[in-house]
Amino acid sequence: MGNPMAHFFMFMDELYVAGAWMHKSNVLQRKIIILLSSIFICSNVSAESLREFHQRQCKQESCERAADMLEGEQHAERIVMLGDRFAAALDRLTVEEDNKPMLGDAYLLVLDDYFKREANNGIKKGMTDYMLALCADHYHDYWRNRKMWWPSDDAGRPDWSTIYYYIVDHYYGYCLRQSL
Repeated sequence: MGNPMAHFFMFMDELYVAGAWMHKSNVLQRKIIILLSSIFICSNVSAESLREFHQRQCKQESCERAADMLEGEQHAERIVMLGDRFAAALDRLTVEEDNKPMLGDAYLLVLDDYFKREANNGIKKGMTDYMLALCADHYHDYWRNRKMWWPSDDAGRPDWSTIYYYIVDHYYGYCLRQSL
């Protein structure tokens, strides 16, 4: 098979000779492009998550961060599982109107379900029912009135599993932060 870089340069030279790549007056441009191409082709790209980075570095603070991130990932996986269960058991007639989700009503149902199922993990509701109702209104207005979009399945019906995840995310990411 040979050296791939040699094949690359031979190919580039053939393009150059054929006149399809650049004119002879652009030799400097050609050299720069070849140099940059070879750097990108030869570079060894590696990606890791921030949690993996902290685990690899593992000093005291870094190890604690990695453990917190792993716990957050596991929590997110549980929320996805809870969303699937919620969607499977949901009576759509109570939270949909003309194939559109009534997100304010669903918000309260989702969080009620979430806190009941996560009670064993020490997760409790962190605000009053009045504040939750305000959060539900904010969530509904944001998705239905401002974005005019919501997660839906292939048939165009609301995707309650994904909506469940977004509601829990809104609770932690917006409501609790606003109440602090």
